[in-house]
Amino acid sequence: MGKLYMIRHGQASFGSENYDRLSEMGGEQSRTLANHMLAIGLAPDALYSGAMERQKDTARAMVDLYGERGVSLPGLRIEAAFNEYSSREIIVSYVEDLAGEDPSLAADLANFYSDRKAFQRVFEKILIRWVTGRYRKPGIVTWEAFRDRVNDGLKRIISENGRGRTIVIFTSGGPISAVIQTALGLSDENALRVAWQIANSSVTKFVYDGERLTLAAFNETAHLTLKKDPALVTYR
Repeated sequence: MGKLYMIRHGQASFGSENYDRLSEMGGEQSRTLANHMLAIGLAPDALYSGAMERQKDTARAMVDLYGERGVSLPGLRIEAAFNEYSSREIIVSYVEDLAGEDPSLAADLANFYSDRKAFQRVFEKILIRWVTGRYRKPGIVTWEAFRDRVNDGLKRIISENGRGRTIVIFTSGGPISAVIQTALGLSDENALRVAWQIANSSVTKFVYDGERLTLAAFNETAHLTLKKDPALVTYR
């Protein structure tokens, strides 16, 4: 059977003008993960990343470290199928509707881009509206279409690599939860709730045999917890 590792990017730059880059913490998480993968002897046959900067930079931490240590890796291939959905577009499309329906969110909305907890509370409500498919907005991709794009990309690379291979994909929480949804047969809303538990730089492992995909490990952060610094484990 083949092995598939899906890795969420390190912490991005929340609250900055360019969210799509690793924060200082995100860089440290990525380097810590790379050291851990080298220490356990992870030797992928194929290496992929989504096209977003935070995904590619997390992957490059592995590429750079393996290169420094003289350990060969396959070339990093960029596959946009593993990009995250556009949270900014979804927020802009739904936030006014939500604010009008739920006045209790006023305080959180006032601190939306400066307070991580306020952001998360509002963001979760927005995403639940989005994922149900009952409140579709023109030009905004549906969860169903997003999930299909991710799974089509995964089928393609599994087909290209064949059986018995070890594949590593650097991506985001949305694509990881979409694949988990397919593997476990989860509802759309439960898949979304899974995504909220996926930590930065965490590793989720599947085994595959043809088109059959089985979840083997979820949201592993041993590389971070071994550092004995709780601040290293982040979700946004």
